[in-house]
Amino acid sequence: MNKTYLKNVRIIDGTGAPAIENGLYVFENVKEGFNQDIVEYVGEMDEAILAKADSGDNVMDLSGHTMLPGLFNVHAHLDLVLPYENRGPEYDPLGVPYRTLMMYRRTAEALDCGVTTIRNVGCPDNIDIYLKKAINKNMVFGPNLVTCGTPLIAHGGHGCDEYGHTACSGVDEFRREARLLCARGVDMVKLMYTGGMASANEGLNDMQMTDEEVAAVVWAAHAANKKVCAHLSNDNAIRRSVEVGLDCVEHGYTLSEETAKLMGEKGTYYVPTLCVSSCPDYLIAHGSPEHQVRKGREAARTHMNGVRYAHKYGVKICVGTDLLPSDPVDGTNATVREMELLVEAGLTPLEAIKAATSTPAELCGLENVTGTLKPGLMGDFIVVEGNPDQDFSAIRNLRLVSKHCRLVWGNLPGANARRFSITGAGYEMAGGTFCDWGRLGR
Repeated sequence: MNKTYLKNVRIIDGTGAPAIENGLYVFENVKEGFNQDIVEYVGEMDEAILAKADSGDNVMDLSGHTMLPGLFNVHAHLDLVLPYENRGPEYDPLGVPYRTLMMYRRTAEALDCGVTTIRNVGCPDNIDIYLKKAINKNMVFGPNLVTCGTPLIAHGGHGCDEYGHTACSGVDEFRREARLLCARGVDMVKLMYTGGMASANEGLNDMQMTDEEVAAVVWAAHAANKKVCAHLSNDNAIRRSVEVGLDCVEHGYTLSEETAKLMGEKGTYYVPTLCVSSCPDYLIAHGSPEHQVRKGREAARTHMNGVRYAHKYGVKICVGTDLLPSDPVDGTNATVREMELLVEAGLTPLEAIKAATSTPAELCGLENVTGTLKPGLMGDFIVVEGNPDQDFSAIRNLRLVSKHCRLVWGNLPGANARRFSITGAGYEMAGGTFCDWGRLGR
């Protein structure tokens, strides 16, 4: 079986450790099957290992480039359509077939941007569960998917005006629906705990669930060895949910120092989605109503400080955007922009890379599959030109993407090709919410 040797490459392994300045990465060119341990060596340049390469092997010199694990985006809604229509829970503007194809197209766009793992935090009709199955069965090629199925909301709560949720009231209903989600095969259960930006009739400080309801979901999910994440806008709800055992806080527009300290002590994960509050031009460009833009600006006043508190107390921060992973934002894609915003909030470049690689892998239970660069894992990696640990702007200089040691695309000597595309020649892989096809003819 032929092998690929990537030599003279800087290696950032995703654990937070300093880069290997002159590294070597070796993997087998597997022809069939995606689920094999095929990465053989990751470490310092070793001429003895390199000398084993024969005429049938691919040896690439990546001097001047840095290799990192494939990126995670752990807060995405792959069926996102903007602006929100809010026509009521019975109105489905897309339909299952179109929505499924749209979501698959968005996974391909994310992969094109170096995002090799996506956690989809809620969609209708359990589409993400079946899309994951199709990818895992090699029916289609795409990134690793982590699924939440249909989100659980309170009657009249966040998302009640949109298609695709399960509304509950009371401990018994929440516990029953959490059990059913686990039985359907979700990887994680998603709650909509507080108010948000979507509706004009809810506030960011709204509390929409009781402690007992949240605790019931946490109990049911943990009994099935699943984690629970929750849309949380305000500090009061965050603190109370962490106290009853919530695993992961999403958004956290207001987060106090006291609550951040509690999260650090409890080992709670945090996905800030800074893009949501830091990119008003994105909402305006999509024709979002005034109340959504206003709430975003309101959240921006406290959001960064909450991330700084979380960083201070060692909270496990993960990259997620709420925007599509590939959507263009401030001259790059949303996933990279989120990493940059974390650096602006005080994380070091290596910490921001860890927040996009090994920490979300741990959150998603994939630490033995992906998220770091080491032998035995699946070979999800990207290559950028420059040294992003020293000058973080280099994270924008993407030159190669690999998923499970399969070339997605590259423009380097020895990998100057696009090996994977779900589109025909000449189609752009731009951010989906900006594409006409994503707007359903509007």
